[in-house]
Amino acid sequence: MAKQAIILISAMQKLIFSYLKFWATGYLKRTKPEIVAITGSVGKTSAKEAIFEVLKVRFGDDVRKSTGNLNTETGVPLAVLGFDKSPNNALGWLGVLILVPFRRFTQKTVKILVLELAADKPGDIKYLTSFVKPKVAVLTAIGPSHLVKFGTMEKIIEEKTSIFKALDENGIAVINADTETCQLIYQKEAHKKKSYSVKVPADLMAEKIETKIEDFDGQTSFEIKYNGLKVPVTQKTLGNIANVSAALAAAAVGLIYEMNIDDIVHGLSMNRNEKHRMQVLKGKINTTIIDDSYNANPQSMKAALSTLKSLPSSGRKIVVLGEMKEIGHISDEEHAEIGILAKETADLVIAVGEAAKRYNAQEYFISKEDAVEFLLKNINPSDLILIKASRGIKLDEIVEKLKA
Repeated sequence: MAKQAIILISAMQKLIFSYLKFWATGYLKRTKPEIVAITGSVGKTSAKEAIFEVLKVRFGDDVRKSTGNLNTETGVPLAVLGFDKSPNNALGWLGVLILVPFRRFTQKTVKILVLELAADKPGDIKYLTSFVKPKVAVLTAIGPSHLVKFGTMEKIIEEKTSIFKALDENGIAVINADTETCQLIYQKEAHKKKSYSVKVPADLMAEKIETKIEDFDGQTSFEIKYNGLKVPVTQKTLGNIANVSAALAAAAVGLIYEMNIDDIVHGLSMNRNEKHRMQVLKGKINTTIIDDSYNANPQSMKAALSTLKSLPSSGRKIVVLGEMKEIGHISDEEHAEIGILAKETADLVIAVGEAAKRYNAQEYFISKEDAVEFLLKNINPSDLILIKASRGIKLDEIVEKLKA
């Protein structure tokens, strides 16, 4: 009986996927927008937001983006059709499925559609690009996210780079060249292409990166270097790696769309950290919280800790860590490594949840409630608190309890 139920659910899922794809494809054929598609193990949403802000300066309401995490087999078609989020219950889905055919005909035409494409398992990008055909394909990074489902890094690389197969002969690839893996991908890519990096020589580079917190708000300044020019940028984001990389990706896309550098810089100045992504908040008793609880993998953990290390603080630096999920056979090694790095960075490291034992933190709690109780009793004014874990751990619940 259970097996039959699983088969039925699987069949219903495939039916919904096909239904959504059919109507999204109809909209794309009717309106023919140019698509900027972003994929990568980390940094997709940050890049999407920065690209949208830049393109909006020139194209205004003629550019639209996907919202939230609409980046899956169901999410991307909903984003194409102008929905803001996925339903979270059967009744919500019923309403969406009724509306979908109408959106195919009534959703506004735009010149450019900025979409985020996730790859949680083999074949995801191939499926999404069977109806989403990008003019520009952006690869933000490749790392061990969802390694448990892919098995090897080689399979992840194959999946992420398959986005370039969806480009036609006039398509353009934009690639983050920070790692040797992505440098090799860039060298092999046959389409027109642009590279960007905060670490190595590339078409667009960032120099003189400074990030800080003022009045419970993040601010990052840097120079974009390209074609012999050095252009200063300031944006209301926090981070010395991820948000700067996102800005470089956005600048590359802006240049592809023949925008002048002043307009690109203006667009970047409007960029902000998304909720639960290096978001700066005022905490109780005048503490400062860096809420990076949306997701975590080894790359994003190291980036967040690097930012924390660079920030001045008159109080202690505290790190609250939960598990990094779905990183497969490297999980024990990576959790131990991040634990060592965290203890080198912060005055106090707190691990939350059964699997977080592997961080070997100074303080460990099985439940979020116990961690909150400890924090509320032990935090001091001016403490700087970074909170980060995979989304399924829900450390945003700790953030809510510590907020002023």
